[in-house]
Formats: sequence, structure tokens, C-alpha cells
Amino acid sequence: MVETEPTGIEVTVADRIMTIRLNREAKRNAITYYMYRELVDLLHVAERSEEISCVLFASTGTIFTAGHDVSGFAQGLEIAYDEKPSFLFMKALVDFPKPVAAALNGNAVGIGATMLFHCDLVYGVPEARIVFPFADMGLIPEFASSLLLPRLAGHRRAMAILLHERGCDMNTAVDLGLVNEAVPRSGLEPRALQVLRGIAALSPDAVVMTKKLLKAEERTAIHAAIRHEAESFHHLLQSPFVRNRLAAIKERISRD
Repeated sequence: MVETEPTGIEVTVADRIMTIRLNREAKRNAITYYMYRELVDLLHVAERSEEISCVLFASTGTIFTAGHDVSGFAQGLEIAYDEKPSFLFMKALVDFPKPVAAALNGNAVGIGATMLFHCDLVYGVPEARIVFPFADMGLIPEFASSLLLPRLAGHRRAMAILLHERGCDMNTAVDLGLVNEAVPRSGLEPRALQVLRGIAALSPDAVVMTKKLLKAEERTAIHAAIRHEAESFHHLLQSPFVRNRLAAIKERISRD
């Protein structure tokens, strides 16, 4: 095993599958800018390696990720929106040519939810929720979720999920097609790995071409949506409403 401490990420490669595990349980697996940079590097390594056919995102503990580490929002104000490590991670995952799966061991919050739109296979424990907290923070959804969620759910259901319910449970996620299957915790990663091993045994060229063809029609629209969302997100970060909400979140985290 190659362990990339202190980034909060562990990496293993077996059976032609790279498992990228968020390992920052004390911080609810929140993703820092340092971690985003590492994720981008790992995706580039997996893309170039002839020994890796698939990637699996997983996490330690009982939450997939709490999303973007709140400390990064303040850092991000000093960085152009299209140079932020989180933006570069979005681009890297959208353009990654090989199959990507996610194993949700618990709630997927914020970017942990929106990244699922760009995973080819998703499995989750029945008790997990897909959480879109953006409205509560005075922000907008990102990672092209404003484009892709309405395509899955329709406009009215997407509005309810984003602005009223701020997420959905696992049954709804499966019903929408955002998650392939709900799996008991003990069988979660074995199920994801079983599927990926089957894919890894296929012709690598045929697998990559299949994914490329399936995504070809929407690729340009997704990149445009990500860029437009990121620019708007960056603008909203500077508003008094968002600054107050982020300060309250930081205070609550410090008390916890």
C-alpha cells in the first residue's frame, strides 16, 4: 500500500483497481485544498498507468465526506476560480477516461454529492444520504449538478432536492439513477470491487471507448456548466450572507 499522509488520503492498487480512500475521519473526511491536489495527481497517475483499469473512491469511518473543508473557502477568495484545486479536481474527474466507482459508507455532502454525477458506478449503504447543503450556505450547487440533476430528476424535483429538502435518501438516489444499488455496510466495498474486477477483465480499449461514447454528447455542456457555476460560486463567497454562514459553521466545528 502507498500511503499519502499527511494528506488524509490512502491509496491501494490491486486487481488493476486503484482505490482512493479519504482517511480524515476526525474531520468527517472533509477535503482540503492539499487533498484536491493529491486527488488530481492520483487521477493522472491512474490515467497513464497500463496497470490500472478502474478507480474506486471510498472512505474510512461512517461518512463518505462532509464535502469541502470550510477553511478552503477563505483560501479560495485569493485564487482565481479556475485555478482553485477544487476546480482542477472537477476537470480531472470529468475528463478521466477510465471507469470510476464510489462506495458511499455514509453521507455524501457537498462536493461529495456532486462528484457522484461523474462516477460511472455508485454503491451506498442504505442509511446514507446525498446532501446538497449549498442553499443553507448561500451558495449554488457545483460540479455541473445544476445541469445533471434536472436531467435525472426533472426540474421540479431538482428544485425541491436543492432548495427545500437539501438532499435525498438512498432509496430516492437509487430511484433517480444517481446510485446504482444500496448495499449493506459489510458488503459495500466487496460489491463495488466485484463489479470493477469484472470490468477490469474486459478489453481496456473497448471499456475506455464505451465510456467516451456514452459521455460524448454532454461533455461540452458539462464543462461549460462547471465553469459557469464555479465563477458564480466564487462571486457568492464574497457576499456578507455567505461570510456570516461560514463563520457560524467554523464556530460550530470548533466547539465540536
